[in-house]
Amino acid sequence: MSMKSDSGSGSSSADLEKMIAKAAVEAAKMSSQASRAARRIMSEMAGEVEAKGYDFPAVDILDEPEEIIVLVNLPGASKDKIDLKVTEDGLHVEAEAAERAGKYLRRETSQLGMKRDIKLPVEIKPEQVRASFKDGVLEVHLPKLVVVSAQKVSVE
Repeated sequence: MSMKSDSGSGSSSADLEKMIAKAAVEAAKMSSQASRAARRIMSEMAGEVEAKGYDFPAVDILDEPEEIIVLVNLPGASKDKIDLKVTEDGLHVEAEAAERAGKYLRRETSQLGMKRDIKLPVEIKPEQVRASFKDGVLEVHLPKLVVVSAQKVSVE
């Protein structure tokens, strides 16, 4: 039995560990890039545009018989710092979150605030839109321009 192969195994083991660590870092970068790309593609498909430098707040859209309800998560925002604009087919939300005093050890929120443009699935009546803000959630009620309801027809 030869002992020569054992003398080199320490460095090859270290090289293997370095290669594995490098591969793990590359995989994490690729996963992060893929996640951002998928999010951008999905928002573009929905007719939305992500604003550079702003946080992209989560949105839920509910389709009710006579209205669309949009729920926008705006953590840290206050009611007077929300800019809400509507058109017949879109919704623009921009909000500033309150700045906290102190030294940040980690900051994952944008200093610019949050911004989101949402393409609506149906036309709405902008002049009749109602909005409320509670517990960090903006709730926007958008009455549909055309409400399609089934009419009973008697057959003769």
